Amino acid sequence: MAKKTTTVSLPEMLEPRIYEIGYLLSPAIRDEDLEARATELKESLIKLGATVISEGNPDFIDLAYEMSRIIENKRVRFTQGYFGWFKIEIDPSKMAEAKETLDKNTLLIRYLLVGATKENTIIGKKSLGKILKGSRKESSPDEALVVSEGETGEVPETVEEEIPAEKLDEALDAEIKELVKES
Repeated sequence: MAKKTTTVSLPEMLEPRIYEIGYLLSPAIRDEDLEARATELKESLIKLGATVISEGNPDFIDLAYEMSRIIENKRVRFTQGYFGWFKIEIDPSKMAEAKETLDKNTLLIRYLLVGATKENTIIGKKSLGKILKGSRKESSPDEALVVSEGETGEVPETVEEEIPAEKLDEALDAEIKELVKES
């Protein structure tokens, strides 16, 4: 099997890219300090030249499994935390510094940094599982799920109608093929 090689010019490598950071903050943070700690996290990346595109405020959650982190030479275990996220635009050359900054933050239990798109990718308040579960009920072929994006960049309003599973699968497949063509 032949490997596909891609040549990228230097200017393309230095163009700012979009990244999404999902993070889990320590549950030891007091509620009144939570917003300030999340802001400090964003500000540390803004100092590196990042621009915040959108964000989700941290919410207190129970973790699916226990996580641990070594802080000041002690292993600390967590079963809860504050989950938040933000989307930034930053030069790829600054990502090593950004990762180092996040690694040094002792209030972060864990984070995930992934490449993203600038567009709003939030479907709505319902999870995909609930949408799929609801779509298995009997419905007429002209019913569809309509999602409209608000102009303020907030979570879009969702108008829900049931969709047959087959039609939903076809629509998702078409959307995935379209996204693959664009990239």
